[in-house]
Amino acid sequence: MPNIEKNVIRARGFGRISRQEEQSVTHGEFWIPEEKRALYKRVLGALNAAGVPYVVAGAYAIYEHTGIYRQTKDLDLFVEPENVIAAVRTLHPLGLIARLEQPHWLAKAIAGRSSFVDIIFGMGNGMALIDREWYAHSRPAILAATPVRVAPPEELIWHRLFISERHRQDMADIVHLIATVGAIMDWKRLVERCGEHWQLLLAQLQMYRYIYPELPGGIPDWVMDDLLSRARADQVRPRTDERVTRGTLISRFSFTIDVHEWGFRDVRAEHVATMERKPIVREIALSDVWDEQSRLVEEYRARIS
Repeated sequence: MPNIEKNVIRARGFGRISRQEEQSVTHGEFWIPEEKRALYKRVLGALNAAGVPYVVAGAYAIYEHTGIYRQTKDLDLFVEPENVIAAVRTLHPLGLIARLEQPHWLAKAIAGRSSFVDIIFGMGNGMALIDREWYAHSRPAILAATPVRVAPPEELIWHRLFISERHRQDMADIVHLIATVGAIMDWKRLVERCGEHWQLLLAQLQMYRYIYPELPGGIPDWVMDDLLSRARADQVRPRTDERVTRGTLISRFSFTIDVHEWGFRDVRAEHVATMERKPIVREIALSDVWDEQSRLVEEYRARIS
């Protein structure tokens, strides 16, 4: 595979670009507004000092792996569920408001009206909780003058396979990760992560081939051979005619009609319900560390009390 530099996507050479486009081109460094930079430095420093393990994901992780800068309104920290309460207790002395948004995956540490840090401990669709693999395969970096660990590309791709909302889909992040670090990725681990959802990975790999038709390498031959072999077997297997949709796993809103009007079984709801029954999720939701809780959390607490 040719050496694709981190600044592969540049503003110059593309003619005039809009203000919106300027938010998604490569810059020399990851620029953060000073107010948020100060907040991030305090948060990251406190977690480091307390020894709470986390990885930075989101736009900053994409920048670290690809060099592509994108403005972001928040900082995404991925934390194992067992460390969520410790993380929130660590941040309390900083004067932040701790809010639990959804019991099975999302909390926020809020400073003022527009500055916050997302503490993510699971997947919104209930597919998985953040596990040790995110940290074990992370890489060191610096953010807001603070040492951090950045989420590995394999887990970033796996996570993004399930984000395909009308207002957001992460196809570009996936193909850019493959283009820049695909040659050094652990594809075996990525394929294993996808498991029964291998079709989502195959779809994105085909998209990569469409976008970069002449780039050699990037995707090992064995990966395509394996996934295409599965696709051929799946093509000819008998169908049960069961009315089930996995569409809600990738877009809860776009496939609402399938569930509420067309009568399909909602796999997302089943995964979320399973996740909500886990003891660690109950422990997080019932903890006294939260200053605020969303309506969803209040309803969940009422159900399990």
